[in-house]
Amino acid sequence: MDIKILVVDDEESIRSLVVRALSKHGYIVGTASDYHSAVERVRSNQYDIVITDKNMPDVSGKTESGIRLLKYVKKQAPATEVIMMTGYATFETAVEAMKYGAFDYIAKPFRIDDLNEKISRIIEYRSFINSKLNLEIYRNIHIELLNLLENRDNRSEDELHQLLKNLGRRIDHLFGSQKGFESIIKLQQETLAHIQIYAEQLKKIVSKTDPAFKLIQKIHKKSTKRISV
Repeated sequence: MDIKILVVDDEESIRSLVVRALSKHGYIVGTASDYHSAVERVRSNQYDIVITDKNMPDVSGKTESGIRLLKYVKKQAPATEVIMMTGYATFETAVEAMKYGAFDYIAKPFRIDDLNEKISRIIEYRSFINSKLNLEIYRNIHIELLNLLENRDNRSEDELHQLLKNLGRRIDHLFGSQKGFESIIKLQQETLAHIQIYAEQLKKIVSKTDPAFKLIQKIHKKSTKRISV
């Protein structure tokens, strides 16, 4: 499945850097330099992810059009996840972005590997059976962690962000256990679907007077009772 990403930043150097890096991973990447051009692209394309700078100036002179874009995306394209880029990510700005619906944030300057990790996390969570619920659970846990860490004044900002990154990986591990359970459910669904098809075929070729016909009917009925998700 092709993943479409929109990169929004008023700095051309940032846009070019991110586009080159993400394109190497096979993502389809578009760009926009401001709020209005980004809105036009969101209107005419179905993006999986929008990566936007928080502090972009707009025509009115306001410098936080990234937050404005975030609100627009979550209202008009709620299935699109947003990663917020900030020049200096304090926990206060991170909480603000995530409360408006951002999936995550990243502070400039950032390592491309860190950005790729966040994108991979979105793709992984979207592959869950109930992806919407799991994404919301992850987002809520992340916000709670940010709120808790914000009150820890005995560590530097860098130490706290690193701690949050490690906690995020532990959350991924926890959800990974659920992923294993979901794989069993999917296998069960696929197996029962095949059994149902075979039972339907047997019903057509086995006489109703045959003693095996009732067994085939029973198998067909049971195979339709799959675990619903």
